[in-house]
Amino acid sequence: NWGYDPVNFNVPEGSYSTDPYHGEVRVKEMKQMIQGLHKNGISVILDVVYNHVYDGETFCFNRIVPEYFSRTHNGHYSNGSGCGNDTASERSMVHKYIVDSVKYWADEYHIDGFRFDLVGLIDVDTINELVSAVRAKHPNVIFYGEGWSMATEMTKPDVAMATQHNAYMTPNFAYFSDTLRDVLRGYVFDDHAYGYVAGAQGQEELVKACFMGHPAWCPSPTQTINYASCHDNMSLFDRLTLSTPDATFADRVRMNNLAAGIYLLSQGVPFMQAGEEILRSKPLPGGGFEHNSYCSPDSVNSIKWNDLSKAEYAATADYYRGLIAFRKAHPTLRLTTAEAVREQVHALEGLPENVVGFHLRGSVDDPAKSILVLYNANRVPVTVQLPKGRWNLCISDQTAGAAPLLTIEGGVSVAPISATVLTLESLVTTVQIPELKVEKKKLPLLLGAAAAVTAALGGAAALIKHLTKKK
Repeated sequence: NWGYDPVNFNVPEGSYSTDPYHGEVRVKEMKQMIQGLHKNGISVILDVVYNHVYDGETFCFNRIVPEYFSRTHNGHYSNGSGCGNDTASERSMVHKYIVDSVKYWADEYHIDGFRFDLVGLIDVDTINELVSAVRAKHPNVIFYGEGWSMATEMTKPDVAMATQHNAYMTPNFAYFSDTLRDVLRGYVFDDHAYGYVAGAQGQEELVKACFMGHPAWCPSPTQTINYASCHDNMSLFDRLTLSTPDATFADRVRMNNLAAGIYLLSQGVPFMQAGEEILRSKPLPGGGFEHNSYCSPDSVNSIKWNDLSKAEYAATADYYRGLIAFRKAHPTLRLTTAEAVREQVHALEGLPENVVGFHLRGSVDDPAKSILVLYNANRVPVTVQLPKGRWNLCISDQTAGAAPLLTIEGGVSVAPISATVLTLESLVTTVQIPELKVEKKKLPLLLGAAAAVTAALGGAAALIKHLTKKK
């Protein structure tokens, strides 16, 4: 069990303790674990589940003051959580307890961040106060959660909940972007629906919005958690396997890496499921894949480390490592305000269907003064004319990293189902475009997507529009 059965919120889970029946052993060993992780440069984020308790009727606070800690209506517990009860965070003493509890974990255990399960069941006032209280002493602690809108029965009128759509009311709290997740891999509740990386049409504008850190609900890039898979639902590779039955294994690996190339380079906060970088799978004994493995055995939940001995799995891990290195090397990919994104990140127009591109003007502390990011979800290559200059190719379909792979002038071919990223050490302010012919070919795309275009002039025209601006 993943521990979503809270009974005593301020006590460490005992499953990993050498002696869970003595509380002091749990406490000491958890502190030693966190200390050891910190010594090795690893921060610790605590997954907290304040939105419900294991059993509403027997929960200690409800035994002291019946039905106070939980939301009830005519004696029945509200069940927006799907776990039998919802916490009444809008009540003053429940609000205080949650704030005090989070402060306790930050102060006593030196926790570096808090991930809130179903935070859409908690009110915005509670969230804002606990963030302020913790950051008064620990300014670098991060906060994020699942901001889904849940059907819960409030005990007071006019209470705003900490959901995605109320993100503007919790400016220092981030939310998982199911917008990006679904546009990349397909609608979450239809295992056979496919997304942009598998050739779904009409997704370009959503990809652009998510790359720039502002899906419709998100006012700031610091408030979007960008991801393609987590512990819930199918792993990324399992979902690709189910939704693309006619694709080859190699093409699914390309789709996986394209998804990573999008969310790991987008404005916002990247998040990945452990093992995604080695094509993590959760196979069921009788066939198929597990989408809800909270109580599954190790045969399902374990990370299959032996897969690293296979070339295609090791290459995928290297690709992820390179994407992360590139992101860390370029502050322009980590802008913190919507205004900065508007000034420095520009989506390219005039590209073929299923091709998305961006020009980023480098920040003062960025070694690159111009960055071009190109995504091609088609099953055929697309050629894009580059602005004048010697461009450093850092990310291609096979290799990724902060160091240049080679230098390119003129045009670049973006391989099928892949990302291409180039940098320039000087800011592009003018573009000289020779007369070029546009070659249009009707080419099959994965799963029946529309015709692709070899976009020499189209790409050049897009770059003219956005690269001729003075800094």
